[in-house]
Amino acid sequence: MHKPRLLVVALSLGFCAQWAVAAPVVPERLLKVDKLVYCSGMDSPPLVSFDEAQKPRGLTVDLGLEIAKRLGDKKVEWRVIPFSGLLPALLAKQCDMIVDQLFDKPERREVIDIVNYMYSSQAVVVPKGNPKALKTLPDLSGHKVAVLNGSTIKTLLDAENETLAKSGKPGMKLVVYNTDTDAFQALRIGQVDAYGTTVETAGYYAAMAPDLFEEGVPAFSRILTGLGIRKDDPQLTAAVQQVISDMRSDGSYSQLLGKWHVASDTLD
Repeated sequence: MHKPRLLVVALSLGFCAQWAVAAPVVPERLLKVDKLVYCSGMDSPPLVSFDEAQKPRGLTVDLGLEIAKRLGDKKVEWRVIPFSGLLPALLAKQCDMIVDQLFDKPERREVIDIVNYMYSSQAVVVPKGNPKALKTLPDLSGHKVAVLNGSTIKTLLDAENETLAKSGKPGMKLVVYNTDTDAFQALRIGQVDAYGTTVETAGYYAAMAPDLFEEGVPAFSRILTGLGIRKDDPQLTAAVQQVISDMRSDGSYSQLLGKWHVASDTLD
């Protein structure tokens, strides 16, 4: 099968700086298709969500679009799936890639490839004024805490419950939701005392509704975050890795994180 030639393109950003970069090799299976299909929960602002017009928006959305552009000006189709169903959907070939806030964990690496694009951390959101003084994980003892189904923070809080039990303290009651929207609604109306989520999402909602929410337990458990690709699709993994490397070299990566106010999450 014919393989595409490497094209040398000149990328110019800022003032007069220029770099010569080899265009990423488009995977052979994508040469004759005009679109990439992305699986996403589309419910983790400011990374992936819908705006008021139901148009995808966010840092990770922009990154997915840029990858599609650099792999031959492909169109993008978004397949919205609850977070806990993203890996099964990818493995069932319902999409080409998971484009979401996917934490890079060993158990996920066992079944898929992950191409990192940023760091993320966890936090716990509480009602404005933090009326129950929830400032550390042990403070959550005996309280109702919302978590997203399949999320990393649910695993972390399950582990914290084990620690609480060993010390003779009551565990927190974890209330599982499928979307951030439902979890924040539960927090707003007092069905739960706190919501464990990512620092990025916590900051977004605190900024959107400063009279309703604030950060209780500050950032903890920093972890690499990436895009998910099937192990039987190594050409796509290599191409996406090159795109992100190129973006870091040409300055567009730092511009993207700056646009969405998460520059502190940049890759080392």
